[in-house]
Amino acid sequence: MKSRSWFKRLLFTYLPVFYLVVGFLIFLFYMTISQVMERQMVNTSENYAKYVTQQIESSLQNIERLMIGEINNNKDLKRFLYQLDDDEDSNPYIIERRLSTKFNAFMIDFPLISSIYMVRTADQKVLSTSASLSLDSFGDHAFVNQLLAGDIPHEWTGSRPYQLFLTKSDSYPVVSLVMKIPLLSNPSGLLVVNVSTSAIKKMVQDMNTQNVSITTVYDQKGQAIVDVAGDNSDPISSFHSDYTNWEIRNGIKDKFNYGIVTNLYYGWVALGIISILFATVVIIYLARKYTSPIDSMMSGITQYIKSKSGELPDILNDNPRFIDKAVNHLIELANQYSDVNKENALYRRKQFFIELISGEQLMDSAQSEKQFLFFNKLVHGKNFHIGIIEIDKYSDFCNVYSSRDQYLIKYVMSNVVEEIAESRNAYVWAEWLENGRLTMLIQMNGEHELTNTSISEIGNKIRIWIKENLDYSVSIGMGSAVSELTDAAQSFDEAEEALSYKTSVGGNRVIAYWELEDNVHSGMFEQLQLIRDIAESFKHRNAAWKSSFIQLMEVVQSKYFQLQDIVNLLNFMIFHISKEVSELPTPYQEIWNRTMTELNRELKSIDSVDDLREAFIALLGSATEQMEKLRVGRISQELIHEIKEYIEQNFNDPDLSLQLLSDRFNINQSYLSRLFKDEFSENFVDYLTRIRIAHAKQLLKTTDDLIQDISIQVGYLHYFSFNRVFKRVVGVTPGEYRKQSCDART
Repeated sequence: MKSRSWFKRLLFTYLPVFYLVVGFLIFLFYMTISQVMERQMVNTSENYAKYVTQQIESSLQNIERLMIGEINNNKDLKRFLYQLDDDEDSNPYIIERRLSTKFNAFMIDFPLISSIYMVRTADQKVLSTSASLSLDSFGDHAFVNQLLAGDIPHEWTGSRPYQLFLTKSDSYPVVSLVMKIPLLSNPSGLLVVNVSTSAIKKMVQDMNTQNVSITTVYDQKGQAIVDVAGDNSDPISSFHSDYTNWEIRNGIKDKFNYGIVTNLYYGWVALGIISILFATVVIIYLARKYTSPIDSMMSGITQYIKSKSGELPDILNDNPRFIDKAVNHLIELANQYSDVNKENALYRRKQFFIELISGEQLMDSAQSEKQFLFFNKLVHGKNFHIGIIEIDKYSDFCNVYSSRDQYLIKYVMSNVVEEIAESRNAYVWAEWLENGRLTMLIQMNGEHELTNTSISEIGNKIRIWIKENLDYSVSIGMGSAVSELTDAAQSFDEAEEALSYKTSVGGNRVIAYWELEDNVHSGMFEQLQLIRDIAESFKHRNAAWKSSFIQLMEVVQSKYFQLQDIVNLLNFMIFHISKEVSELPTPYQEIWNRTMTELNRELKSIDSVDDLREAFIALLGSATEQMEKLRVGRISQELIHEIKEYIEQNFNDPDLSLQLLSDRFNINQSYLSRLFKDEFSENFVDYLTRIRIAHAKQLLKTTDDLIQDISIQVGYLHYFSFNRVFKRVVGVTPGEYRKQSCDART
């Protein structure tokens, strides 16, 4: 069996689908356009019908307002109607002449008006624009008789025939407006205005400037006022007039010229056919282009199978999926080989980097140089730096982000480092050798020279980008420039040493090794006097300890201290404070021991000098406050004890008062009053009264002294005051209390 080529298979698969989809889209497009045009046509027709209605109503309303004005203001009309003779111009013929002239003027001003006439009910006389005659000889007498019978319409009538004389058959269709005279009482006459339907028809036709639509007007009974003969098209829209109670219908002419639309239609059809043909040619071209390699491959497989026809079945025809499986298998093998080779390359690259910065040479220098150049784009013999990027507060970083997020962030950091270095004409080889540290080797590209300034700029750019975009900070230690691979370990050691000063100088910065030489401290013992000042001030709760401690921390930050140096310095300070506090009473030592435990805990978790300074200030400040409260409490206890003894010894002094005690013990009166309240849960006056009454009760029970004498003995100069106070406290008078005591003894 002869199999079709892949080109034909692809062509006969996708071309029918393409034509089917295009045909459906064309059908959908024209259906959508048709619906949109139909909706637009209906909206336009409705708006036009509304416009025609408004124009007709406006014209008829103007006529009605004109007639109302004449009825109310025209004296000739009243003279004719009531046959008045009130001045020299009241000749009936002259009045009729003036009215007839007035009516003709109205017909000129309002072309819609075809005739106007008045009917005088007293003698049934009719006055029109061209004649004055009796009702019996008037051509419209049937309509007038109907009106006189009481059937007067309140709106414009529908279409009806009108003629002036009975003897002539010259009737024509009109619509009429009938108005009573006077308007608001029993009529003495009628005013009838006739508008020719042909005038309305002409008005409507004049509005149809494009001659596209057909407009018809029907009265209240459905009779045509305006129609178009010979056109049977259905109306698209209609509008009802609330003023005339007429209906205006609007449609499109059957013979409307669609030439422009037809031309556009055929133009779009031609363009669509050309587009389809072009797309067909493109599909054939692309199918030929992309199936040619497959056909070539299939041809080779076919030739091989034919040569092995006795050994292999006809797998191409019986199982066409064989090709897909074979290709997938080859791709899978290639991917596996690529992944293994890539993993091996990455491992060898990282291992070589570790050997490079550690100074271990596992091979001779020639092999190292060859492998170095193989793994990187670095230039032999050109200066390079080793730098270390360390994530600040790495423990917090691990607590906030999951292992997966940490891996992604580190991957982003590696890419950012390479991109920033590339933007500065430098090349970077970066490897994560520790969890929180990214080690990098930096060298300038091309003819650019690597300087200490340029390497610091690259480091700062990396640091700032990470801070602004990854919501955490890093510190970067930079080693000195070297040119030989064997010196890479030296640059790495310098970067590590520079990074060890992060605690003193603070995180989120670049620390260059070449900046350390002039800033490293000469020793901690030069700060001994400052530490002694801190300990002495702390012992006496003097606020000067805080300023001295801040000065000590500023020294630490201005000079490059390593972490262990900072810990030793602060332990030395804690030792001196402990030595000074050991001379204080035990409660003070207990406060300091608790504080010292917290200080040691902070030293173990030190991350930066700034954080440590704030923690130490808070803990030492809290300790001084507790000690001061303890001191004030002890002083208050001693003072209140002395005052209590003084009161018990001098309670009989009539002048004993809070003011006297305040002067005696040199203490504020308000403060003394508060001490009494806190210590005895009562104010000074109540306390003194309780002491005096207690002694008075003892004297009343054990002596026969007069009550007046007892009152003086307990500090009351006036018997009446003593009597009143005693009764208030004890509940009985001093005499009653003595009598009760005597009765109890007997």
